[in-house]
Amino acid sequence: MQKSIVVITGGPGFGKTSLIHRLKELNYRVGDEYAQEIIQDQLEHGGDCLPWKNGKAFRELIFKKRLAFWSSVGDEELAFADRGIPDQLAFARYQGKAELSCLIKNSRSYSYFPYVFITSPWKEIYLQNQVRSETFEQACEIHEWICKTYLDLGYQLVHLPKIDVEQRVNFIINYITKLRS
Repeated sequence: MQKSIVVITGGPGFGKTSLIHRLKELNYRVGDEYAQEIIQDQLEHGGDCLPWKNGKAFRELIFKKRLAFWSSVGDEELAFADRGIPDQLAFARYQGKAELSCLIKNSRSYSYFPYVFITSPWKEIYLQNQVRSETFEQACEIHEWICKTYLDLGYQLVHLPKIDVEQRVNFIINYITKLRS
């Protein structure tokens, strides 16, 4: 079943979360970037549900959160997601994980709006921190896997221009409005 959840994705640190925060401020329904939330929480509380400690538990928790958001959105309701279920498949491919069959099934079972908005590599805004440990080059590799995965699943990619947050949000809203009219 396909929902009208618009995925905003791309490599880590390329501006997705800023767009989601702005969409939330504009009263759109949004699904947050759960990986960063989980990592931050686990680091603050000494937990081990971290991608470098217990990757399987980490992936399962992210999937549960993304599925809960997907399930909570009405069939005709417009919503936005900071990454989607296919992102987990892309990250697993990047990491060379073998257990892909379940991720492929989940990525096909829970469909999103057919157009996915991509934040392209943008070195000027990229920052490493405690939660985002990838180098810019690694973030670019992840970005390529994400694009390939969404294309493999039949989504249309819309690469966002490198403009400020407000202009990017307007670009997305105008693009979707034209598609839905």
